[in-house]
Amino acid sequence: MNEDIDLSKLVSGDNEPELTNDDNVFTLPDSQFDLRLRISSFNSAKDFENFIKCVERIVRYSQEYKLWVGYITDHLGESQCALTKESINECSLEIHHHPITLYTVVKSVLNDLLSKNAEFSTFDVATKVIELHFQNKVGYVVMLSDLHKKYHSGFLNLPIELVHGDFRHIITSYSIDENEYDKICRLCNVHVEDMKQVWQKDAYPGIDEAMEQKKLESVPVKKELIA
Repeated sequence: MNEDIDLSKLVSGDNEPELTNDDNVFTLPDSQFDLRLRISSFNSAKDFENFIKCVERIVRYSQEYKLWVGYITDHLGESQCALTKESINECSLEIHHHPITLYTVVKSVLNDLLSKNAEFSTFDVATKVIELHFQNKVGYVVMLSDLHKKYHSGFLNLPIELVHGDFRHIITSYSIDENEYDKICRLCNVHVEDMKQVWQKDAYPGIDEAMEQKKLESVPVKKELIA
């Protein structure tokens, strides 16, 4: 049987991981193991995709992101649904990134670092993305949570006039994949005058149409007199 491992030796000061000369790798004394703090490339497209999704989750659930949302609602006064005008006190509101998704923002920042052969960590990219939010350089729309879901299900269009934030900064400052760029352009070309439905508080298209039909059905039919 192998001898018991002395855990106290593993956690002693003499065995603490140390940074190597490049300041990006932790090495454990008397061990073959090392841990890279930063990378400059990916082994596969799948690793690249997973990295983006990981950063996106970190940003979305970070305390800093919550502060940004609070800044929008409390200080900028964006506390109403852009479509129905219902307030945060009446219903659940969410922040929708538009016309550039949070995923594309993260991907753009990451591609910029890769193009410069820069070394980076997950947290370096997340920090830069958060900074863009604090600098008001992302586009967003405040929406009812259910309308937000409706949009992502493909049943709702958003006029570009409703968007807050300088989303053009991402387009002009970062490289965006052609297919994503084309989608962004299509979203930018949706305007208020293109909307067939008008949403506002206590006036919903579906209800308005139903009520109008009900009124028509309730009108008494006049019987013509037969001579």
